[in-house]
Amino acid sequence: MAVVMDRPRRLKDGRLAAHLLSDRPARAGGIELVSVAVAIGCHPAAAQNVDTYKEHFDLVGERRVRAALAHPAVAQVTWRELAFILRAKRNGEVR
Repeated sequence: MAVVMDRPRRLKDGRLAAHLLSDRPARAGGIELVSVAVAIGCHPAAAQNVDTYKEHFDLVGERRVRAALAHPAVAQVTWRELAFILRAKRNGEVR
């Protein structure tokens, strides 16, 4: 794996939303994340928590979530798997 997306969920207003992040640590993960995010239509400035282990993009809307699911570099993970990825990145472990 490299870029992952958690399971999409419905917001209170009915829109579909998910998080997109890299499971690679440090700068390499950030570079990879931004390249995939731009490929599915996100603006690089929309990245959140840049240069931290929590660096991610919020994917909001059916089109954006479907684009991420269709991208060959994106794997869908459960919320539990996402927690393991974040813990490993925080602790500097390489997956």
